[in-house]
Amino acid sequence: MSVHNESGTLGFMPRPRTGTIESYEWRDGRTVTWRLRVRDRGRRYRIDLGTNHEGWNRERARVELERIMGKIERGTWRPPRAEAGPDRSETVHLTASRWWQRKEGELKPNARADYRWRLDYVLGDLAREPTADIDPKRVDEFRQTLVGRGLSPRSVNMVLGVLGQVLDDAVEYGLLDANPARGRRRRMRERKAPRSFLELDMVGDLLDAAGAWEAELPRHQQVGRRALLALLCLAGPRVGEAIAADRGDFDLAGGRWRIPESKTDSGRRDVELTMYLRDELVQHVAAMEALGRPIGARAPLFPTSTGRRHTRGRVGSLLAGAVERANRKRAEDGEQLLPDRVTPHTLRRTFASLALAAGRNPRWVMAQLGHADARVTLSIYAQVVQRQAGGQALIWRLMRFAGEPETVDSVGSFGPTNGPTSPDLADGAAGDSRFKGEKSA
Repeated sequence: MSVHNESGTLGFMPRPRTGTIESYEWRDGRTVTWRLRVRDRGRRYRIDLGTNHEGWNRERARVELERIMGKIERGTWRPPRAEAGPDRSETVHLTASRWWQRKEGELKPNARADYRWRLDYVLGDLAREPTADIDPKRVDEFRQTLVGRGLSPRSVNMVLGVLGQVLDDAVEYGLLDANPARGRRRRMRERKAPRSFLELDMVGDLLDAAGAWEAELPRHQQVGRRALLALLCLAGPRVGEAIAADRGDFDLAGGRWRIPESKTDSGRRDVELTMYLRDELVQHVAAMEALGRPIGARAPLFPTSTGRRHTRGRVGSLLAGAVERANRKRAEDGEQLLPDRVTPHTLRRTFASLALAAGRNPRWVMAQLGHADARVTLSIYAQVVQRQAGGQALIWRLMRFAGEPETVDSVGSFGPTNGPTSPDLADGAAGDSRFKGEKSA
């Protein structure tokens, strides 16, 4: 316990010996600090007891106050001297709580949730341990515990990264001489997973499967599966951006979608809608209105059957169902199946691959995606240029914008261009057999 003296106002007679219990709730909503204020011989003292995570509560604080007041009444109480230097008994939970109280205000909701799951792993194992006792051996033990729980090398490194930030505070506060969670030796080697995306014919089969699935369902279960997957494939938003999209964010006549909030500052952007996607969305809006779903400007573009917004898990389930149906059809036709794991982010990369294959400039693709770092866009670009160009007519059908020619005849050589209004595609091959029964772009 540490004590802080504060000068009181002295008169001819010292004020009565009094004591009160105080509590302070931290911004994390889970931590409460307990302290006492007592007065003895005209001086006022603040006695910090500890937090609820260290076993302190109102009843225990009351018992401690009565013990101290009894000694004061007997004249035997001697306030302990304030400790010189840091409190070596401070736990990792207290250190982490102090760090998090400062950090969380800097983060957006998605990033805050991302940090919280990492921090939960740290506190799950280390919360009650003194911060000053954390050394490289203990960090290595913690890392092996994470591996034993089935975390991937990348997830392990992310958790260790948060521990490193917490212990940076410990170094600054004098609890540690050096940060034992820093340094490359602490990190696990990550195997870079291939950045998968769907091939052109796979996109067609996926959308067809989603549309056929939707048509088989009763009206109350129809939620616009095909249009939702078309938006993910042909505009490349993050799944959270698609879920949060309101009708009023779209100018379907002008072919634009304004994303007002996003994961990063560069994520706030205007996305251009291809003619094909615009037509899909127009049909989707009409279908939702016919089903009696909300139609206001602030209503979700993709409502559930009850008019609410989809969750990320629900979008993943819709996508998985469409993939399963598409693969069933492709297996019957003897064609290569879609990748084992198709996620909404796979469709985001698919948009980048289609846009780049359509000759769009990588910088424009980066802006459409809301990428703050060009490396991701360029890594996809490197994969695209290594493949043979094929199906340019269908690519153009999917990726053409208003004001651009309807075909790729005599447009020029295949390659990147400066923007969506300057196509640069190869031959005007006949349309692909995919997307049967769809409207002309």
